[in-house]
Amino acid sequence: MRLTYFFLLILFFSGCANSQNKLEEFFQTDNATHIKKDYYEIVKLLSEYKKKLDKRNPQNYDKQFSHYMYNEFNNATNNLFLKENGKYIDDFNDYLRIAISPKQIANRNDYLILGLYKQIYKSYEIEEDIQISTLTYEIEKLKSLYYTLSVINWQIKSKKDENDNYLFLTWQNNWQIELTKRIKNNEKITWQLIQNLEYIKNQRETIFSPSNANFEVLMQEMLYRVKNSLKIMGEEPLDVSIEVMKTLVFFL
Repeated sequence: MRLTYFFLLILFFSGCANSQNKLEEFFQTDNATHIKKDYYEIVKLLSEYKKKLDKRNPQNYDKQFSHYMYNEFNNATNNLFLKENGKYIDDFNDYLRIAISPKQIANRNDYLILGLYKQIYKSYEIEEDIQISTLTYEIEKLKSLYYTLSVINWQIKSKKDENDNYLFLTWQNNWQIELTKRIKNNEKITWQLIQNLEYIKNQRETIFSPSNANFEVLMQEMLYRVKNSLKIMGEEPLDVSIEVMKTLVFFL
């Protein structure tokens, strides 16, 4: 009788929408279910981050490839790859290394986002069918993900290419970007010059406009989710400086 009841439950879950998720939650411990939810929330945040990054850096991504990338996120698959020197690359460290290279990189955004997604995917063991308990997760992978996100967040805000331009525009106001270009052209900084910057002159920004905090907020939410997963497993990433974190990741 109990065996029959068990199989009826299996058939019930198999016939429902999102049957895989329902079946997984049926077998999982509560903690494992919470960790899987952290994964889905992180991917949702990464998707939002990509949208904002592409809008802010419209020349740095392939619009057609983006369609496939969003499908990858939604389907929790790991089937997309980009090339380096004509060869497809698999290791997420290589994607991130390319993304933050000071050299001129076509579609830099795609390497960054896909590299982060691949590490998130592997860290949360998504390729496994069902994670029954927290014991099936590798703590070191999640710690590595936490450090990667922290270092990448810092690199995005600060790193520049060979021509002294930011690799990614995120926090900067438009008038700051224009002023930087004018300074590179050896123009003398005067109040008149600042007043005539396009975004200030057209009253779209002021020198008192706050920096764009949206990217930082999204990244901090991703970090919070990874940290939450580690806390559920009774662990926590070390509270160390960026310089120390840089020694704990492999893409630099």
